[in-house]
Amino acid sequence: MIRLEQVHKVFEKKGKKVHALKGIDLTIDKGNIFGIIGYSGSGKSTLIRTINLLERPTSGAVYLDGTDITTFNDKQLITYRRKMGMIFQQFNLLSSATVFENIAFPLRLSKMDKAHLHTKINRLLTLVDLTDKKEAYPSQLSGGQKQRVAIARALASDPEILLCDEATSALDPQTTRSILSLLKKINQELDITIVLITHEMEVVKSICHKVAVISDGEIIEQNTVEQLFLHPTMPVTKELLNPSLFTE
Repeated sequence: MIRLEQVHKVFEKKGKKVHALKGIDLTIDKGNIFGIIGYSGSGKSTLIRTINLLERPTSGAVYLDGTDITTFNDKQLITYRRKMGMIFQQFNLLSSATVFENIAFPLRLSKMDKAHLHTKINRLLTLVDLTDKKEAYPSQLSGGQKQRVAIARALASDPEILLCDEATSALDPQTTRSILSLLKKINQELDITIVLITHEMEVVKSICHKVAVISDGEIIEQNTVEQLFLHPTMPVTKELLNPSLFTE
């Protein structure tokens, strides 16, 4: 469904070139929950942002269902991005809007009729278990509830793919488990492909089907989660699996 071929990304910073991605080759099958794991600065956030072209590759190709989206014009890209939802570590909610209005925001932009909009938002509120918070404001919500609002908003446009950028990093362990359980439910019930980046191996272990390890802008290892946990080959992967063994 998603395929990256020899994707490079170079940034210019203070007159110097920074190679954030170096020849990324990656295939993500439809219906999978695919994890991309790496330490801070490894390039994982840049990588996930190339999938929806928030970051355009310096070179290489990004395919969706066999079509290279790097060739799209602005109008085609807008249509393509509607197939993707994205959630972030810091939620990115509108503080002055209620839960209902935060979820409604992308639907109002698409000029959906009022009756259909209300039906859809109520269905999404039920899915993320927030029906009793419809009129609450973000300041009245816990971190986990805020992320549930963000997930509902990302699902409002009926995406085929959900991109998760460190979606649980700001949450406590118990809340993280509940959000991961919700993502797994979304994957199974709505048949949405999920691409999830994280630095937490437990997150990958909990819900992912396959995982790729990124280090210094390169995919150094990828496999099924089971095989990666049983037979890691690269030092970085082993360190991510057992950080206590690498601390002094």
